[in-house]
Amino acid sequence: MSERFKPYLTVALIIEHEGRFLMVEEFQETGELCFGTIAGHVEAKESIIEAALREGREECGCAVELDHLVGIYDYVKDYETIIRFTFAAHLKDHDPSLVHVADPDQKIQAIKWYSRDEIYAQKAMWRTRLIGYNFDDYFKGQKLPLSCITEVRA
Repeated sequence: MSERFKPYLTVALIIEHEGRFLMVEEFQETGELCFGTIAGHVEAKESIIEAALREGREECGCAVELDHLVGIYDYVKDYETIIRFTFAAHLKDHDPSLVHVADPDQKIQAIKWYSRDEIYAQKAMWRTRLIGYNFDDYFKGQKLPLSCITEVRA
């Protein structure tokens, strides 16, 4: 019997405050600086919602609240499949001055607020093409209720 294939399950957050969006700068595995949303992998025994809240807290140093699901993305590339749940979110305390790099993996170099135009102008630096799909759907107004995710525990 061959080894069972396991796709990567990830979450991403689009955090907006007064028309600006929270983005991180980090180094890719290749050593190149890249640009992306707050995002990460779902850990063992963690729900998708829990993972999104944890990633927000870990990467921007603040508690976040999820507003809605922007989309679910099935990204097939090279030798891997990535399933991404992208959420619209906001800072729980609504104070952007409290944002700071709090990455436990110490990969994030900076965290900053960008306009829509600034994000699209840096397309060559995007960590993944999913960023474009995520923001395109967000700006189209795509909204799925959080209630469409049903958590089932054993």
